[in-house]
Amino acid sequence: MLEAFTTHELLSNIPVQIESICTYEDRLLVGTKQGTLLVYKFENDKIDLFLTLKGFSKKTINQIAVTTVFSPYQLVALSEGNLNVYSIQQSSIQLLPCEGLTKTRGSTLFSLHQSSAADEMPSAQLAVACKRKIVLYHWLKKGPPQEVKEINLYDVPKAVVYHGHGYSDKIYIGFKGKYCQLNISSEQVKDMLCTGRQLEATMLWVDKDTVAICKDEWSILLGEDGKPYQDEYKSNIKWCDCPTALLYCKPYIAAVINKGIEVKTIQLVDPIQIIELPKVKLVAQDKRMFVASATHLWELKLNDLVYQVDKLITLKQFELAEALNKMSHERGGDHEHASRQRTVINTQAAYHEFINKRYEKSMSRFQKSNVEVANVIGLFPDLLSKKMQDKQQYPPEIVEARNYLTTKDIETGLEALEKYLVAKRFDLNKYEEEVSNSKQTKIIIDTTLLKCYLQNKPKMVASLLRLKDNECHTVESERALKRARRMNDIIILYKSKGMHEKALTVLKQYANMQNTQKHELGGPEHTIKYLQDLGPEDIDLIKEYSKWVIEKHPDRCLDIFTDPSTVHSLPKEQVVQHLKSLNPDIALQYLERLIDIWNVSSQEIENSLITLLVEKVSSEWPAYQGMLAAGVVAPCAPGSEPGQLGTLRLRLTHFLERLQNYSPATVIQSLGYEIPLYQELAILYGRQKECDKALMLYCHVLKDRTKAEEFCSKYYETDKEVYYKLLRMYQCPKSLEALRLDKFKLDEPKADMGAAIDILVRHYKYIDVKEALRLLPEDTKLQDVEEFMCAILRDRTKDSRRNLLLKSLNLSDNLKVKSQKMFYQKDKLIVTAMDSCAVCNKRVGECAIAFYPDRRIVHYGCMSRDIQPDTSS
Repeated sequence: MLEAFTTHELLSNIPVQIESICTYEDRLLVGTKQGTLLVYKFENDKIDLFLTLKGFSKKTINQIAVTTVFSPYQLVALSEGNLNVYSIQQSSIQLLPCEGLTKTRGSTLFSLHQSSAADEMPSAQLAVACKRKIVLYHWLKKGPPQEVKEINLYDVPKAVVYHGHGYSDKIYIGFKGKYCQLNISSEQVKDMLCTGRQLEATMLWVDKDTVAICKDEWSILLGEDGKPYQDEYKSNIKWCDCPTALLYCKPYIAAVINKGIEVKTIQLVDPIQIIELPKVKLVAQDKRMFVASATHLWELKLNDLVYQVDKLITLKQFELAEALNKMSHERGGDHEHASRQRTVINTQAAYHEFINKRYEKSMSRFQKSNVEVANVIGLFPDLLSKKMQDKQQYPPEIVEARNYLTTKDIETGLEALEKYLVAKRFDLNKYEEEVSNSKQTKIIIDTTLLKCYLQNKPKMVASLLRLKDNECHTVESERALKRARRMNDIIILYKSKGMHEKALTVLKQYANMQNTQKHELGGPEHTIKYLQDLGPEDIDLIKEYSKWVIEKHPDRCLDIFTDPSTVHSLPKEQVVQHLKSLNPDIALQYLERLIDIWNVSSQEIENSLITLLVEKVSSEWPAYQGMLAAGVVAPCAPGSEPGQLGTLRLRLTHFLERLQNYSPATVIQSLGYEIPLYQELAILYGRQKECDKALMLYCHVLKDRTKAEEFCSKYYETDKEVYYKLLRMYQCPKSLEALRLDKFKLDEPKADMGAAIDILVRHYKYIDVKEALRLLPEDTKLQDVEEFMCAILRDRTKDSRRNLLLKSLNLSDNLKVKSQKMFYQKDKLIVTAMDSCAVCNKRVGECAIAFYPDRRIVHYGCMSRDIQPDTSS
């Protein structure tokens, strides 16, 4: 059993009978049955009688206490049913007159509560039990206490103790057979517990908000609300006998029993120490602790904490050892030794908890110790490699416990180990620079976490592998995943390690197996998703492993190259060439998606799209031509052809008109002159600003005047003569040789006077009339151009009348302005060099001036001053 305290006898067989004791600083006060007050002084372990006050009281001194919050200190003494306050001087004790204490006649006991907190004014509270009432006093400065209030009770109090640290608003009162809590502010009394067989009440304020009250052999710890704690760290305490008094010396609590003193802690059930002393009845505590019988006085000394910690470790009482180690550190002991002891405590406690199959507590202890991670992991089977497992050393009892782990034990232990590893991983990432071999440790932690998750939480495996900083050992992790048949997680492992080719090979293998739909990696979607996640630096892999998807799943392969995350970053030219080499139709779809959905626009992309469409049209054309008699191809609008050719031509003309960045010359070169794509050529000539060629195609090849006029409307802003060119195309058509369409049997263009005059009538506003008239043949009849000439004359007349009206309005405005000018110029003011400013009284000189209606002159700069013009004149 641990020896927490040692007793030292100070007084024995003294000639007077001790009835009360109290201590403060280096003094011990003893009140006797004969009324004598003895004051002892300590020096180290010696005690000397410092002062004897015979006749201090005529009768027994029942209770004494000292308040030390004011200077000089004050002694409160209860004797003969009277309460008195004394001032403690250097060599005497003097009675202080206190009128308020007259209400305490017939008192039986009191409780003194002192507060000297840093954030509060020093004060003291005094509760005096007087018959069936309690009188409350308060000190706020040196001098006698002042009465606060008087509260009536239903019985005579047998014990009183204040609750709390600092100023207290609650008092615990023990009556004969019952404990109650008194709220000072509201004066409400709340019943709590009975005292049990022992009718006398025993109480002690333990610390902060905890009070211990005794019921039979039990001490029950109550919180601020007056209810017992439901906490593993503050449990009820059972003694060997009914206690008559209590002492608290953190972390120990001691009780006075028939045998002497029993020592326990709040956390532990088993007794720590039993000190046999005869007939102990009194206790006193300040910096030192004392117990006394009627004729003897002993001091209780706390033994060396370092010795106690070592002893507790051997007794496997680790919680108490930890508490004492913390006390040793707080009291200024050897910090290095305390740190070493703390490490030993956590290590030994961790192994002890493991042996007793309390794995959560064990891992929590390991977290605080310096035991290597591999050593902790090695406690469980099949987590470390054989080579690493053989390096771990354990005590014999650990080896035995490890060998008898059941399946349930392993499952529970792995759950606790997971939490330990996660916490270690966090600490390692936070303090990586301070930890040696951090890289190797992280590999061990992550690989073990993977194995734990495989057994207990399979859904967590993927989350671990997806961590950017995961350090799972590739070979060990791969072996464990294959053993668990977690192929999807193997792909994630390969991906996290940058082993893309290996991952894609596995995906291709499973996708091409028979009955792959039943397998988690069956079908092309896994390969597509994997390739989508690769970047431009892996374009060669993307091209290589997209081949089988393009060949077998052409309807889904474009998802590889048009994923939002990579569509803009992939090298598009390489993608186009790759798709074109495998399937031009897919390449065409890819380019259309780039332009229509992702708004990717560049000359290369647009050239590639149009060139591909031209190639598709060219490949379809021979079949269409074979359908026509004698190989004669009549000009036709795009889309009028049957089958896919019509659709392709519509798409081609749509993109030719819509896109802005392609090179017309490059497209014309790819288009060639082998097939009669007249409308496409017209669009391209327009883009090249070769309006004559374009109009020639519209007017004399396609014979579509509507398209020709739409073309002129479109290009009028860039070519103001385009309508004149259209007119000329019908009046004086040129040869078709410039179009290089000799291969096709096209009729030579002929003049169309009706179309020319119609153009003049409808678009004369955009045509130079003089040049247009010169184009007309000399034999043109006036009636043919009557409508045109009338329209011209109407517009000219309208313009002339509008101009005359504007001229009249401008003349009117001019006359109005001249009239206003004459009005303002009629008033004349003569200023000479002798005139002075009305504000600053200085001569105006050659400065800029202004004048008021009253003809006073001021400098222009003085106008900002607030003056009122003289209006009297």
